[in-house]
Amino acid sequence: MNYPLFFATLLPISLMPGINMTYAMSIGMSLGYVRALPMMSGQLASLAFVAICCMLGVGAVLAHYGFAFKVLNVIAGLYLLYLGAMLFFSKGQLSITKVSRLPSKKQMFLNGAMVCVSNPKAWIFLSALLPTFLDASDPFSLPRMLSITVTLVFIEFCSLSLYALGGAILKKFLQTHLRLLEIFTAVIICGIGVLMMFR
Repeated sequence: MNYPLFFATLLPISLMPGINMTYAMSIGMSLGYVRALPMMSGQLASLAFVAICCMLGVGAVLAHYGFAFKVLNVIAGLYLLYLGAMLFFSKGQLSITKVSRLPSKKQMFLNGAMVCVSNPKAWIFLSALLPTFLDASDPFSLPRMLSITVTLVFIEFCSLSLYALGGAILKKFLQTHLRLLEIFTAVIICGIGVLMMFR
């Protein structure tokens, strides 16, 4: 596999602001980088799942059924609206002095996994791109598929870390206005949900 070409193709796309990156930045702002790691782990696990499915042809099948993607968009949008509403009505529960009320690591993992696996752009993009890096003579080569998946997850982890750290740094500037930060984050998440439902 041509790793330099793979990196050159995926890195700038991974760094582009999208649903996963915006969510990582929002969680980094609200909870900090370390507490965002379980959510990022969920996103990365889902990304690996999506990548493997796309290489096996699921993405190609879904691409022929536009209605399935519309349903996926609406479900993902509603879920993000739910997450945003929960944050909006938390009334300061993300304060550092109230750590016991923070979402559990399991819930953070599930939230991250849901956001990533329900992102139709990931399915479409990966189903179009990843097969081009497979071995034409043996497209189901397990070592090749694993190397592609591990490389993709590594690139995505670096990008998510940048966004989550950026959010955590921004939080320090807004720490005296935590409620405004929560409202701002909730609006971002709800905005993404609405865009997913109606784009």
